[in-house]
Parts: sequence; C-alpha cells; structure tokens
Amino acid sequence: MTLDIEIKSKNDNKLLDRQEVNALVGFSAQTPNRKEIREGIGGKLAADPANVVLREVVNEFGQKQIRVLAHVYNDAEKLKKTEPYYILVRDGLAQKKEKKKKEKKTTVKKKEPK
Repeated sequence: MTLDIEIKSKNDNKLLDRQEVNALVGFSAQTPNRKEIREGIGGKLAADPANVVLREVVNEFGQKQIRVLAHVYNDAEKLKKTEPYYILVRDGLAQKKEKKKKEKKTTVKKKEPK
C-alpha cells in the first residue's frame, strides 16, 4: 500500500528530546493501520519506526486521508519514560500486562435446625 504523506508542521521539543509532527496521510485503498502509518512517517523523516508514536489518528468521514499527530523520539528509552503506557500498548511498542484475578471465597453457611 502506498501512502501519500504530507508534513504540515514539525516542532522540535528540546526539553523532551522529540519532534512533534502534524501530517496528512493520503491513501487509495483501505485505511492503513497504525503500524503502516508509523513506518511511513518514520521513512519520511529518516527515523526508526520504533521511535515514532502516534498520539492522534483521525479519519474524516468520506475522505481518503487521515490527520495524524505523531511524536518522533531520538532514543527509545526516552520514549518509554515520556509516553503513557496505554499509548505504547496501542502502537504495539509494549505488551499489555495481565491483571491478577482475585479468587472468590465460597463459604457454605450451615442452617441450624429450629
């Protein structure tokens, strides 16, 4: 699938050591998934796709383009410290933790005869 990526704005955030990118992603067939968008933006900016996080992906109804807000980090360690965990799970950069299930205690109460 070929993506037509147009960078609308790019802001260097030196405090968080990242680039904040607003882009329009055009497509011709089906809507691309998050991984394909990350790879496309990483290729356009000459960055590793593993260091690209999609914060916002909005597909307008009836349009063949997507508005994207992405953060491009220089270092994967900085990315994991800065971005929320649920965003990393959503983009496939972290595994979802399994919750421990609490066991229910079943106690049988004996009825006393009257």
